[in-house]
Amino acid sequence: MDVRLGSVDLFVIGVYLAVVFTAGVYMERRAGRTLSTYFAGDRRLPWWVLGMSGSSTYFDITGTMWMVSVFYVLGMRGMWQHIFWAFPFAGIMMAYKAKWAWRSGSLTAMEWMVLRYGKGAAGQAARLMNVLVFVTVLVLMLGYAGVGIGKFFAVFLPWDRTVIVPFVFAFTGLYVLVGGFIGVVYSDFVQTVVLSLAAVYIGVAAFLRIDPEAFRAAVGPDWFSLAPVMRLPAPSPEYPDLFGLLICMWVFKGAVSLLTVANGPEFQRFRAARTEAEASKIGFAWGLVISVRWCIVIGMTAVGLSVLGGAAAVDSEAVLPMMIQEMMPVGVKGLVLAGLLAAFMSTFDSTVNVAASFVVNDLVKPLWTSATDRGLVRVSYAVTVVIIVLGILISMHTERISAIWNPINFALGAALIVPNLLGGYWWRVNGWTVLLCGACTIPAAFYIKTFTELRELQYFPILTGINLAACLLGAYVFPPTPDAALKAYYGRVRPFGAWRRARRLLREAGEDAGRFARDRYDVPVAAIGTAFFIMLYIFIMDVVLHNWARAGVLAALLAVCGVALYALWWRPMAQSERVMRGAEFDAAAEGREEGAG
Repeated sequence: MDVRLGSVDLFVIGVYLAVVFTAGVYMERRAGRTLSTYFAGDRRLPWWVLGMSGSSTYFDITGTMWMVSVFYVLGMRGMWQHIFWAFPFAGIMMAYKAKWAWRSGSLTAMEWMVLRYGKGAAGQAARLMNVLVFVTVLVLMLGYAGVGIGKFFAVFLPWDRTVIVPFVFAFTGLYVLVGGFIGVVYSDFVQTVVLSLAAVYIGVAAFLRIDPEAFRAAVGPDWFSLAPVMRLPAPSPEYPDLFGLLICMWVFKGAVSLLTVANGPEFQRFRAARTEAEASKIGFAWGLVISVRWCIVIGMTAVGLSVLGGAAAVDSEAVLPMMIQEMMPVGVKGLVLAGLLAAFMSTFDSTVNVAASFVVNDLVKPLWTSATDRGLVRVSYAVTVVIIVLGILISMHTERISAIWNPINFALGAALIVPNLLGGYWWRVNGWTVLLCGACTIPAAFYIKTFTELRELQYFPILTGINLAACLLGAYVFPPTPDAALKAYYGRVRPFGAWRRARRLLREAGEDAGRFARDRYDVPVAAIGTAFFIMLYIFIMDVVLHNWARAGVLAALLAVCGVALYALWWRPMAQSERVMRGAEFDAAAEGREEGAG
């Protein structure tokens, strides 16, 4: 397929790159004052900007190519596979994960480990194990992203990925390096705008191009079904295992990821919020803005099925260039490619920034106790460069996306799956338990991936079982988290769950041991919010596909959920925020009066 870009398209892409780079450089002076500024933006960024920035980090070109291939093969039942990467994450974010992260006062998710398990050896052990696992995962994610961007743009540019990947990594890494978290957020904001325009265009173009009756006749009515089945109606070599068992694995992995309190780049953005309420709003904005991704995914899939037909190779890398070639006029093609490039860059910059924050804040800073903020920022420059180089090397030596994607989610993804889940809700989990789980599961994962041919459905339950056994053993054999740390954590965060010991410690100290009144609807809001975002994304795809019967039902359910969220989440949160601001104003006024006296 000979697809090349004209001068107008190249100009559009060039303008986009210039705007993004200028945004990063403009933020350079603000980025480097302190470590908190470099990695959390000094907590002065608007919540809607942080939410838009966050949404773009979950919108990468490689993942979009993979998502298209899933729907291409499975039809709408592909939604079940997407559950394992926890796509309806925003419901739980907005309900309680965001405000728990904000209350913790920790700069990174790894620093949260010290708050949760104490500043002693156990807390540092948990922090170290998490840093090692998550930095490895993030570096592999860079390699994964490089494989996709290299293969995709090699179709449109007269170079192969050995030139494209280093160039794009170096360009994106430069504004991450000079701009820090502030540069990342505002560059992501620009990228989100470009990406959203491209996504809406693709969705509208696909909607207008599809002949509903012809499309339904071509793919069959079962293609639209979401009903889980044990066996696929048309078995695919890409899914050799029983589909029903795969659904069970995907749902379990997704549920654990949704409920885990401290993980991923979202923690960093929640901590950058100005108030607790704004942290929750970030979660809502995150899920709302990323909805445009489903326009691109279903638009690419539908046009690919219409144009390529069932005889074409089931390969997203074949669907994507064909769709762009068939649908996009000159100029618009440049905008769409700029949007897809934005999808890569937004994921890349956040991944690099988060990985560097883990290394500097959670490895270097505890060891280099005399370091100044300026010195740590300089170290972060060097760490950023090393991480980028490692990502390039991994992508250069990897041919298949799945060769990285599957181990990330189901091998390394099982290393700390149980303690990181239970640690947010159960007081008995301690720092040594986290270390034990990693020490038992990582060697098993390495052995399975290196010396066996087991598939994900076979090895993921084994690794999860090892992790669960190690967690339960460590929780009851090792000493519990020190009372002072347990009391401090629960007193600050006030999570729900099994915290009997922590509540007793607070009562013995004469303190209120109950949860905050403003948290009383956390669980129903999480359930309703999760359902809301699942239905929203399916609704968007049904509209593009002209599947009006289900779209009408979903619209009615979305309206009901929207009213419930306003009553249980938005209005109480706004009232609580006004009360807290009033208390702060009164305290400040009393301080001024005392000073005057």
